[in-house]
Amino acid sequence: MNGFGRESRGSNKLKKLVFVILVPFILIVLFYFIYKLFLVSPPLVEGMDAFRLLPAEKTISLTVKNASSFEVFITQGLKSIPLIQEKPEGSEKIFSITVRPKDLGLNEGKTVVTIKARSGLFRKADYTVDSLVDTIPPKLGVVRYPRRLKQGMGGLAILNASGADRLYVKLGRHTFKAYPFSDGDGAGKNGYLVLFPIPFDMKPGTVLYAIAEDKAGNRTVKTLPTRIVKNRFRSSSINLSDRFMNAVIYPLLNETENDDPVSSFKKVNEVWRARDAARLVDISRDSGPVKLWKGRFLQLKNSKVMASYGDGRVYSYKGKPISRSVHLGYDLASVEHTPVEAANSGVVRFAGEFGIYGNTIVIDHGLGLMSLYGHLSEIDVKEGQKVGKGEIIGRTGSTGLAGGDHLHFGILIQGIEVSPLYWWDPVWVKNNIENFTGGG
Repeated sequence: MNGFGRESRGSNKLKKLVFVILVPFILIVLFYFIYKLFLVSPPLVEGMDAFRLLPAEKTISLTVKNASSFEVFITQGLKSIPLIQEKPEGSEKIFSITVRPKDLGLNEGKTVVTIKARSGLFRKADYTVDSLVDTIPPKLGVVRYPRRLKQGMGGLAILNASGADRLYVKLGRHTFKAYPFSDGDGAGKNGYLVLFPIPFDMKPGTVLYAIAEDKAGNRTVKTLPTRIVKNRFRSSSINLSDRFMNAVIYPLLNETENDDPVSSFKKVNEVWRARDAARLVDISRDSGPVKLWKGRFLQLKNSKVMASYGDGRVYSYKGKPISRSVHLGYDLASVEHTPVEAANSGVVRFAGEFGIYGNTIVIDHGLGLMSLYGHLSEIDVKEGQKVGKGEIIGRTGSTGLAGGDHLHFGILIQGIEVSPLYWWDPVWVKNNIENFTGGG
């Protein structure tokens, strides 16, 4: 009896031990399956729309979240080609893949991209993207270009292109839009015209490119053989007085006094100047696609040139240089509050307060060409108003960063100021612009 009791007690202990070991294991396994079945997050894939158009070469980035396996296939006809087959680690991974349709044996035309992501036992996300293989680049020809341009000048090029959705000239970090123009010299029905500036600080020898792109991303690049050469600009030193700070700088900042006049001046001359230059580029994007001007541009009547385009200025306060700038227009002075005429026909694109330029008018002459009238005391036109060449639009003044009554007159090509001197010259305008745009 005692032996049987001891065996029974031993058996019970063994059962308890097995129970203690198995129950946690069973619970862990059960929790694992519940997690895999119900609690794991579903997979998510971002960036798939990039497959919709496939040019000759395209790098595509896909962000994959919560996936334990990930596959991408591209199918055309009976051919199915794997692009990605991986088991991502972590909750998020970015896949970057370069697709070259010709290397994959794909033909021009429709194809389908299939994307499969899995997480857990039953969580999945399947996607299909209808794709178009288009590896044929646009056709592009350079019909006309200026042989030589100085810094601060503007030029005109005529291009011929087909199959292009975007056409532009590239110069350094700048791009300049081309406009459809079938009347161009030898351009034919696929002709385009592009007015482009040579910024005052563009390095001589910099190469210009004409570039045509299609929706798929194919591009054709041609060199524009225009030679950029150095121009000579004047330089001057300007001493800033406390009176100028009190009368001009502080009011611009809505202040009457300041313990740090140097910082105040630098804010207006440097921060505001850069901001205003960026605003002009933004305004230029709304330029009309039709030429609105004719012939040379008008200079303010009976005016004296007080400052020229490209003048380098060093500003000193109490004998110490504190800031620099480059003047990108012409300052023209006459009698106080002289009537200001529209330099040529166009549409008023901006009329109002404009930072360092004070009360300002910007007139759009079409094809990316605009004229700017700054420091005005009066504005007599409204945005959207059509104006004729010689029409009174305002009066000279001293608003903005100005020490006295005058007009800041600027010519802008696609948002960048160039020297008005050439645009006042009827011979230059005729030989370099009008002869190729159908103007007289």
